[in-house]
Amino acid sequence: MNCLQLTLYPSITLALLDERFVKIFGVKKGVWAGDDLYISGRWYSPWRYINDAASDLRDAVQNLAERYGHCVGISTSPGDEDLLFVVAFLTQNTNYHTNVLRWTRALFSKTEDPAEIAEIAPSIGRSYQLRRLPQAVKRYLELGRPRDRRELLSIPGVGAKVADLYLLFTGDTTAAPVDKHFMRTAPRLGLRGRPPSPAHCRRYTCDTCPLAPRCLRAQAAEKLGRLAGWVQTLAYLADKGILSI
Repeated sequence: MNCLQLTLYPSITLALLDERFVKIFGVKKGVWAGDDLYISGRWYSPWRYINDAASDLRDAVQNLAERYGHCVGISTSPGDEDLLFVVAFLTQNTNYHTNVLRWTRALFSKTEDPAEIAEIAPSIGRSYQLRRLPQAVKRYLELGRPRDRRELLSIPGVGAKVADLYLLFTGDTTAAPVDKHFMRTAPRLGLRGRPPSPAHCRRYTCDTCPLAPRCLRAQAAEKLGRLAGWVQTLAYLADKGILSI
């Protein structure tokens, strides 16, 4: 994969592009991803935040930045937050590149209005993700399109991974979605912990949570700061066998 492909492959913005990486849904239709500062991920440079890394992780993170900092970014698409919420929600317990991209392209081809997307979602397929989407989108809109993690977690069906996925790819790079890929790969970098506890995430912020010392998400935020989401992105690619860390 080239640098643009490496950046887009893990990103939920991929759902807004066609096979040539041209924007077909949301704002900036017709723009090629490589020409856009945000969709291409070029707005983000790990070197800008290298001092966020804790001293015990500094060497490992610097090594990653030297190898991939010029190549792998964080793809975002400002103005497409509603569509990205839909994409993030649908990623639960399914194959992103096989199922979610198919579902979202079917939905967004019919409408880009979130309320209308929610209404037609169950007609797209029988999966529980599509059946649960209407209630989630309704609450998302009632809350005023939240960007706060605890507010997102109050939405039915939204857990820590979905909330952090949405936050990361809408620009909050302190958010590191904890999935099986990150759980398997993080120890190579000196990060260890359990998946976040949904009940605790809804009650506490990471810096006040009593489980933080044992939680991988909290440890990533504390020890990596604004590098956390970027490191998680590399971990995802590494666990997929696409690159090495």
